[in-house]
Amino acid sequence: MSIPPMPTQINCPQCQKRYVVQVRSIIDVGEEPELKEEFLRGQVNYAECPECGSGGVLSTPLLYHDPDKELLITFVPPEMGMSAQQQEQVVGSLVKAVMNSLPAEKRKGYFLNPKSALTYDSLYDMVLEADGISKEVLEKQRAQIKLLNSLLVAVDDDKTLDKLVAENRAQLDYEFFLLLGNAIDAQSEGGRKEDVEMFTKLRDKLLTRVDLAGPAAAPEAASYDEVIDLLQGSLGDKAWTATVAVNRGRLDYGFFQALTARIEAAEAANDKETTDKLTALRNAILDELDAQDKMIRDVEDRAMLLVIKLASASDRQAAVREHVDHIDQMFLNVVARLEAAARAQEETDTAATLHDILETTLAVIEEKLPPANRLINQLMRAQYPDGTNALLESHRGLLDDEFVKTLEQYITRIKRTRASELVEHAQKVRDQVAAKRSILRA
Repeated sequence: MSIPPMPTQINCPQCQKRYVVQVRSIIDVGEEPELKEEFLRGQVNYAECPECGSGGVLSTPLLYHDPDKELLITFVPPEMGMSAQQQEQVVGSLVKAVMNSLPAEKRKGYFLNPKSALTYDSLYDMVLEADGISKEVLEKQRAQIKLLNSLLVAVDDDKTLDKLVAENRAQLDYEFFLLLGNAIDAQSEGGRKEDVEMFTKLRDKLLTRVDLAGPAAAPEAASYDEVIDLLQGSLGDKAWTATVAVNRGRLDYGFFQALTARIEAAEAANDKETTDKLTALRNAILDELDAQDKMIRDVEDRAMLLVIKLASASDRQAAVREHVDHIDQMFLNVVARLEAAARAQEETDTAATLHDILETTLAVIEEKLPPANRLINQLMRAQYPDGTNALLESHRGLLDDEFVKTLEQYITRIKRTRASELVEHAQKVRDQVAAKRSILRA
């Protein structure tokens, strides 16, 4: 028997509007399997104010139950300030409620020893670990994303890139190239051409520096048949995942048309062996592409959960500092994409919240940068000319020869990416800086 959510009246922390939310204390995926996907996407106990649009996941005790895996996890948010005795009482009542909803034969021993999650993130990780995704894999993914961000920063600085590759050679494995390939696809699907070019440039540079034990990317001029032969030669090898990842851009509709045509030709010639091999190759490619898509969705889901958490935080800057180790390029991309979508749908309050999350996050990240680099980042995000002028006015003391040199180096780097809009913006800022310095000298 499923346990329904409880209608609960809450106050919006932003505008004080009172409204009713359906709050779940128990997620029983045995009775309602769809709740698992909702939980992993941050949709369980998500509240959005009908007045101002402010929203987030509510802090409430939660019990997660998956009878097929004999998994029982409790979570009591530390911000609720409950004593140990109060927590035991709450957990006991939730466990009892689940047991009472089950027939006697399904009340097994694991109910006597529920696991406890200390944070919402650890609850999320424990659910994924029960699916066979180990804590080591989750931590490795986070480490890979952190490394990817470092490599992206150094993509136009060969000396720094060489040093990073040397220091992290063991991490630049098949799974890393899988993540990089998926990131390229995600940027492409989002229409972010400049980001696609940057990620692709990084992949190409890494492939010249890393000797993977298997075939790398097919030559740019390779035909579909040559790509098919390359993949067929890699099928079953340790390099299979990496080979699909680095050649993913070639696996388009035309590729599958060519592969299907070869299968049909083999069938027409009664060549069963070739037919079976090519069919197995097609199935293996499709399975691998599905697996890679799932991996990038998992990364995006974690980013979405963090966005939701920051949106509901009363002290957003403190919340960003608390989770700064989990903030990566994917997170920034997700926030930017959501903000653009909110603005396109004229959801102004939601767009403002997302913009504040992005600005707060970048401000925290930039705290570790030298003052000149921090100012350049801020100028590149500001509207020209009013926004950039206001920043320059408030940082006149930084506009020395060293700052101009740093700005020129930045412009030189972004010219290599052929990001024309960024280059134009930076050059206009440079002209503003020159004007400000002339006034200062006068």
